[in-house]
Amino acid sequence: MQKSKFLSLLKKLSTHELESFHKYLKRYHPREKIALQVFEYLIKFYPDFGQEERLQAEKVFQKVFKKEVEMDKRAKKNMKNTASALGNWLKDFLILSKTKQNQQLQQTIWLSILQERGMKDEFSRKAEAFYLQTRKNPFNTPADALPNFMASYFYRESLSSDKPLIHAKIIQQCTETMTDCWEVMRLKMASEMSLVRSVTDQVPIHKIIEATDFQQIGLSILKDTYEALWQLTASGEEVHFARLESLLVQHAQHIDPKELEGIIRYVYNFTADQSRHTQEAIHAERMHRLNKIGLEFGVFSQDGYLPSSAFSNIVTVACQAKDYVWASEFIQDYGRILPENQRETAVLLARAVLAFETSKFKEVLNLLEPVGFSALFDVLRSKSLLIRSYYELRSDQETIEDTCAQLESLLRRSPKIKAVKATLAFVLIIKMLAAQKSSKKVILDRIEKANSLYFKAWLLGKTTHYKARHAERNLKA
Repeated sequence: MQKSKFLSLLKKLSTHELESFHKYLKRYHPREKIALQVFEYLIKFYPDFGQEERLQAEKVFQKVFKKEVEMDKRAKKNMKNTASALGNWLKDFLILSKTKQNQQLQQTIWLSILQERGMKDEFSRKAEAFYLQTRKNPFNTPADALPNFMASYFYRESLSSDKPLIHAKIIQQCTETMTDCWEVMRLKMASEMSLVRSVTDQVPIHKIIEATDFQQIGLSILKDTYEALWQLTASGEEVHFARLESLLVQHAQHIDPKELEGIIRYVYNFTADQSRHTQEAIHAERMHRLNKIGLEFGVFSQDGYLPSSAFSNIVTVACQAKDYVWASEFIQDYGRILPENQRETAVLLARAVLAFETSKFKEVLNLLEPVGFSALFDVLRSKSLLIRSYYELRSDQETIEDTCAQLESLLRRSPKIKAVKATLAFVLIIKMLAAQKSSKKVILDRIEKANSLYFKAWLLGKTTHYKARHAERNLKA
């Protein structure tokens, strides 16, 4: 039972929703005594449901029925059916709650009912009122266009079934509004597909259909934003990034934070892919400017905190853009709003990144050498910083190789995810540089042919001044 869809959904509920669902069960399913007992046993483990042994169907059965016996086939089936029933009731509860909270959703459902039941006069009155109401609503995300689309659809239906010749102008207006709503969603999907095609080297979309003039400011903002995003991902030209950035600076307050985060993520992924091919500084500068916009409008925060992953990424990008003063101030100001259990480690690593990027390599060693990290990504980040700092300080070969060996051993035991593969590729190349046995050409070929490689630009820079000491000695001999 611990792996049931019901528990997966149940742990997503807030405490208030959990209490409300409990009341819902007792009110609408009071005769389902077994299901209620199972539910009341399960919620003792909310919200993590991590105690797998106590959440097994057999253990739940024993607690509910007070029987310390193994379950038979019938009992197992009953427990499975109970979990299924609870899952369906939770689904009904969430749908009902969502409908109660969303007035536009209620109106959409009610209008469809009126239309199905043939209540023409009531349908016509409600459809007109809904249409006039939605045209005044702001748009923060493409999903907000859906009520507008449905309101236009219902109003057009009511007019078309009445006197379409008289109402032709309004019917045309409704049709254009529906087209505008679709255009915003189409542009968003076109941006996504353009990004996929550029990353996978497929042929990009070359044609875009111009939408009709947008009469509502929210729709216009989303349309313009996604059009600029589409043009950027299709061409990569700076003019389109500048237009997108300008739109976000002026109008980001009219876009839902989650939607804004998605837009920034699209540009990030596209820019990161371009950076892997060209290594141009402009890409880091773009991402840094996007981060500033995201911070201004709170798109990275979660429940009042800044996740450590976002914190680390923002510092790294700022350093790549060489905005070191800003990065230092950011660490000081935003380190305070990191989750408490991540704060110390995240700030320490961020300070080490800043120290490395400003060529304070001894400071990196002072920060990181005394500390032992446990989380995989923290170990990868800290060890990579140490190895590069040792190399910059021309530490003895044994120190570099010992640190590489420790990291390599961990990497070969770790899951083969992208970060692990990219770090392992880096370790193998830095070992070649430290050993000074391979030719420069061999190392450059290894760098260029690596499918996934961290610190590529840094490795290329070190290889520029590299000399294969042992190889030269062998040639002289």
